[in-house]
Amino acid sequence: MQIRVGIKTGDLIQLDHSHLTLSSRDALRAKPTLGEPYALRSPVGLRADDGVVVIKQTGGAQPVGNKVLLEAGKPGGIISLASASTGKSAAKATSAYRGILEITAKGNSLRVVLITDLENYVQGVLQSEVPSYFKLEAMKAQAVLARTYGLRPRLPHKQLDGFDVCDSFLHCQAFYGVKVLTGMQQEAITSTKNQILVYEGRPALAMFSACAGGHTEDYQYCFSDPVTNAFPPPAIPYLQGVPEGTLPAGYPSEKAMRALFAMPKPDTDDSWSMQHFKWRVSLSADALEAHMHHVIEQLQKDPQFAPFIKGPQSGKFGHIKSFEVGKRGVAGTAINMRIKTSEGNWEISKELTIRSAFQNPDAKLKRLRSARLFFDQSFDSLGLLSRIQISGFGSGHGVGLQQIGAQGLATRGKNYKQIIEHYYRTAVVKSIE
Repeated sequence: MQIRVGIKTGDLIQLDHSHLTLSSRDALRAKPTLGEPYALRSPVGLRADDGVVVIKQTGGAQPVGNKVLLEAGKPGGIISLASASTGKSAAKATSAYRGILEITAKGNSLRVVLITDLENYVQGVLQSEVPSYFKLEAMKAQAVLARTYGLRPRLPHKQLDGFDVCDSFLHCQAFYGVKVLTGMQQEAITSTKNQILVYEGRPALAMFSACAGGHTEDYQYCFSDPVTNAFPPPAIPYLQGVPEGTLPAGYPSEKAMRALFAMPKPDTDDSWSMQHFKWRVSLSADALEAHMHHVIEQLQKDPQFAPFIKGPQSGKFGHIKSFEVGKRGVAGTAINMRIKTSEGNWEISKELTIRSAFQNPDAKLKRLRSARLFFDQSFDSLGLLSRIQISGFGSGHGVGLQQIGAQGLATRGKNYKQIIEHYYRTAVVKSIE
């Protein structure tokens, strides 16, 4: 079974590449829109010129039409791709792929789609998403979910972009190409071959995150509807939050969250890695004032975030007075947050929008690790905000399987089906053969 994977730039957001360099130890084979296939000496450069793909090699540049297919010279060979738009992402600076790269010109930019076997895709996701030291059963659970998500991603990429799934963990799941498999990684893939998570006869939405910090979250408290953008969307029966162990009474009240944060070693399956379990960020009012108004302004220009930001009637940001969490999900995720300013209140909804609002170059902070958080705020003698301390749990949205918890369950002897059943209570693992 084949799958089409959209390859994004290094920011993991954009699809448009300004320039590409491809190489392979087995040379390359090109199939242009017009004409017969032909061999290319590795490496080759590619750019777009007003809707036309241009291939550059020593000796000159050759336009090849709107689209070209490139593959390794030998069956099963590897193509390495480097993008001039990869930014600072080390994981994506150069990636190796097995399959066919479909490269299309969009104006003066290039779009890249990898056409590959589903199991090759699962291999790449497993290597990108799960540390090689994880237990076999945790890896097997991840392999099943990777395969399932490839068949049913959350976003309708097929209708919007012409591919099945993208390679970004911000939108789908991480896929940074293929490397040499360890024996355990190979066993995790082959022993679960063709197995996927099923609900009511079709592939389930196999959401997962890095760490939930004691309790996974309900789907509807983190995501908007992928078609209507309504928030919160209808609940999904098998994507409901579950506790990972013993939590303080009254969880997820803020009092209980503070009690959990204060515990040196909580009794949960994900507390074995305290560096993932909880985190803390401190920001001065000066740092917030210097950047937050600009960050909010930029988020308002992005259709992914704009619907979940509501400002005062004046539309001005003003000086920051304080922060306040409104409603919370079952895991303590902030569903909405109020920023009180001198110009009025700003209402920020949905976990990724809330996390992104705290982007701060002074603190080298791109976004908060999660929205399962609470605030401690300091004020000066005039009652003005001087500093905010943000304490939180886990990393990522926290919906579905959480990888740190899965490793904890595997360490306690649970097999991959038991791990999956823990996180997706009404879905089942089945073979698609």
